[in-house]
Amino acid sequence: MNPFACLPPCTVAALARQSLTALAVVLALLPALPARAAADEIRTERDGSTFDLVADGAPACVIVIADPPSPAARLAALELQSHVLKITGVELPVRSEHAPVTGNRILVGESAATRAFGSRGVDFDPQEYLIGFRPGALILMGRDWKDTPEARREPGRTISDRTLADLRQRIDYWRTVGLPDRGPLEIELPGVFDEQGTCYAAYDFLERCCGVRWYGPTDLTTVIPRRSDLSVPIRDIRRSPALKHRNALSGASWPFLRGQWGEFTPQQVYLHWRRLRLGGEKWAGNHTIHRRTIETVLNDPEYQARGPARGLNLCYSHPKLVQTLAQMARDYFDGKGALPGGFKALGDYFAIVPEDAATYCACERCRALLARGADRGTGFFSGGEISDYWFGFVNAVAREVRRTHPDKFIATLAYWNYAFPPQDGSLEPNVSIAPCLHTCYYPVHPEMRANDRRFYAQWHGLARAPMFLWVYYHHPMEAALIGKWKCFPHVMVHQTADAMRGFIRDGIRGIFECGEQDQVEQYIMARVWDDPETNVDDALKEFFALYFGAAGAPMERFYRRLEAIACDPANYPPPYHRGNGIDWKRAAWETLGTAERIQELGRLIDEAEARAGSDLEQQRVALWRTSIWQWTLDGRREYEASLATSPENH
Repeated sequence: MNPFACLPPCTVAALARQSLTALAVVLALLPALPARAAADEIRTERDGSTFDLVADGAPACVIVIADPPSPAARLAALELQSHVLKITGVELPVRSEHAPVTGNRILVGESAATRAFGSRGVDFDPQEYLIGFRPGALILMGRDWKDTPEARREPGRTISDRTLADLRQRIDYWRTVGLPDRGPLEIELPGVFDEQGTCYAAYDFLERCCGVRWYGPTDLTTVIPRRSDLSVPIRDIRRSPALKHRNALSGASWPFLRGQWGEFTPQQVYLHWRRLRLGGEKWAGNHTIHRRTIETVLNDPEYQARGPARGLNLCYSHPKLVQTLAQMARDYFDGKGALPGGFKALGDYFAIVPEDAATYCACERCRALLARGADRGTGFFSGGEISDYWFGFVNAVAREVRRTHPDKFIATLAYWNYAFPPQDGSLEPNVSIAPCLHTCYYPVHPEMRANDRRFYAQWHGLARAPMFLWVYYHHPMEAALIGKWKCFPHVMVHQTADAMRGFIRDGIRGIFECGEQDQVEQYIMARVWDDPETNVDDALKEFFALYFGAAGAPMERFYRRLEAIACDPANYPPPYHRGNGIDWKRAAWETLGTAERIQELGRLIDEAEARAGSDLEQQRVALWRTSIWQWTLDGRREYEASLATSPENH
């Protein structure tokens, strides 16, 4: 059975209605597209050899998938078919492995044909994939999640309180990719934390060999080169993403990214996550002991907190609480029903994190443990005041779990007043720690960065379980949104890439991004997570040339100028620079977005608008003008208006 046999053929007229020319880029740019590399990839190449996908305006190969295909293989085949269609105007047919096929084949996902070449999904490591050329065939495959009743029963809940099933979103594929005349075709996407090596292979192939770039979730924000024929060099690549857990599942809820992407649907965002290879290995760590779980699950009166903490935190010195949480972890690892509401756990990790409130049990035992940290404040947000108290409890739960499940982990954060390790340096080997780091401050607050590095280095030296990170990209934007004022754009793309490379070199297993960056920085961070050898300057040059075309040069200068201003420590002198933070609101327009700089930036935007030639270039410049630039301009105007109405001026 051909899973796609019911789809209507694409006609020339239907293709024209999609305005695919709006996605074109100048062919002369294509030789400059860099091939991404990674330290763990294996390459073989045959000089001068190519594999034809489209030749003389007609299909030169057939896409072959298993019957039935894995969810990842089904999506990968559709993505390959739709992108080749948009590049060339030619539809590659999709056939079942049982259908007779002549000529060259693209084997997407494991099938009888890949097994004949000795390639099976089980032979790949998790997230590993192959772009492999064999006689008459191109193989795109890796290890994929199998859609079985048992697999669908797997429990778990993410940092954001979504189940694994919630992250297998359903979309109308053809409508989502801008080709509604071909549909409808409803499919279930592979979950972002489901194995989907075949999708990774297809997306890497489309980027590396075909020049596709997903700078956003829509046709307007995607770069797809146009050409009549499509041939690719024969080069085998077998690799996996460098960072195993890549969690920046942004819905573009903050002004810059939302405005730079323009109009989009949730379904397009879900597909965009897959294209950037976000997700990966299962892990979760977030607050799990709080009012909701105390009222519904952890409501035994024996271990309720004494004093004002009652209902917020629990008695973390109580042995019965240790046993209760250890049993909950065992039940989760044994698959005994759904995870209780409010708890987070994925894969081999069960999270235990206290309420985000500095109010704790007042019983005698707890007071004694809390007293040990009385002098462990640092003057920064991240200290060690309750580290002995909290990690003594975490270690006790972990010891209990290790007796029955030695290969599983208790996940917790190193955060706020328990950012530093306990004073005796004790950490059970099955405690997976996730330090919370204020990366958005690193370019301009060396003292905060040094404090972060101190507790990060200490944990790195202690940890024997896989280590994860929670990285903040919330300031200054979060403070501005809450306070209803406008911050200066905090562009720090080079600093972000440098920090992420360092974490990957240190062996960090995964990263959760708290906050949201602009379009370019968000994209480049995802690329560095996949491949830390990504060159930021090359990626920036490529983005501005491909995305803005004739307007690329002034737009690149505009963006780099924002970064230079935001990342210059000299622009944050006292009193804007404080011992434990930055006065972002005052710095925004007094030292960063000065009148002179606003004029300079405005000239670059005006130049870009004047240079933009095609309708596509004009639309993209307009998105940046109405999002990041208008925000900046409004912020300056609001500041000047506040000066005019200040009592000091009257």
